[in-house]
Amino acid sequence: MKILQIYELAPHDDTVTGGIEVAILETSKELVALGHEVTILTGAKDYPGERILDGVRIISIDFHGIMKRTWSGSSLSFARQLLFPIAVLFNNPGTYDIYHGHIYTSGLIANYLARKSGGIAVNTIHGSYYPIWNKLTNPFAATFYRTAERILAPLLAKISGIQIHTGDYFAKQVLAWGASEHKIKTIHNGVDATAFDLSVPPITHLYSSDKQCISIDMSTPIILTARRLVKKNGIDYLIRAIKHVLKGEKCQLVIIGDGAERSSLEQLAHDLEIQNHVHFLGLVPHDQLPPYLALADIAVVPSLIEASSIFMLEAMAMAKPVIATNAGGLPEVLNSSTGILVEPMDEIELADAILELLQNKEHRYQLGKNAREYIKENHSWKTVAKQILCEYRRIKN
Repeated sequence: MKILQIYELAPHDDTVTGGIEVAILETSKELVALGHEVTILTGAKDYPGERILDGVRIISIDFHGIMKRTWSGSSLSFARQLLFPIAVLFNNPGTYDIYHGHIYTSGLIANYLARKSGGIAVNTIHGSYYPIWNKLTNPFAATFYRTAERILAPLLAKISGIQIHTGDYFAKQVLAWGASEHKIKTIHNGVDATAFDLSVPPITHLYSSDKQCISIDMSTPIILTARRLVKKNGIDYLIRAIKHVLKGEKCQLVIIGDGAERSSLEQLAHDLEIQNHVHFLGLVPHDQLPPYLALADIAVVPSLIEASSIFMLEAMAMAKPVIATNAGGLPEVLNSSTGILVEPMDEIELADAILELLQNKEHRYQLGKNAREYIKENHSWKTVAKQILCEYRRIKN
């Protein structure tokens, strides 16, 4: 089967940092291993080109530099989403059996190309901010985005062969908007348990993204999170929680990732006078993340909304005790036997959960052990790829 994966961002320079890019690349690699031909169509970072990465063909396209000018390693901009269809129109990607578009714009592109070439369109929605738009932006913008999702999600479910969701919370919302049950399928994200393994040694020296050495007391417990530094990921609540934690226990917070909120988050740490306990590393390529996770005593996902967080799954695979918010798709994966759930935007409850784990080594160990066993049985990328392939075959026949 010939499969075209379509997304505005994709791996560049053999590195990948974003969760959606990780999901697309890892499932594509597994589909290739299962005997299929997979191509990823994406917008260029620097210059258009074509290359092969672990058997997956990656085509980067552009049109008069519009993709190059809108590329960002930390986020998918609204401008890039609007301009990507123009680049696709002026670059013929060829003919495929399956056109698999990710999120909204690429979902529409997949349907256009499928109808043009006689293939089948598939759409994946990697979570949604629909429940919290009013907490992320001004009322006018929140109304615009909520209305756009309310229109586009059920529309794409209707016109695509299948709409896949990585979190059941939004799949249920699209069904409530009138989508047919046979058009909606939830497939949670996966993890490479061979890369994120207990045998990975922890990193010994920490450096920021600008190569500056970060001084950190390795004898104190490490709280780690790897997130885009945007409002919906709740890093500000985690930093405030650390202020409370430090009143009872020593610890260090290591934050991996970059984004629009970085400067304000760094300022928050200074304002709270805990800057010596909070360390911003910037972007770390996904394949370099395991040694950082190996260093962690506790992994935290403080998001206001989230689908099936890949970082959370990877931390669980490495037997790290996880604290996550009871938001979106996170409780679909994490429960009281594999981690701790707290309410989003509640810095006190988050601080109490961190303190409870810092003060109870046996609980940390048991949660990590249970989490690793659960991940090994349920969340490999091979399993995810087989589930997606099953849907391809069902709608193709």
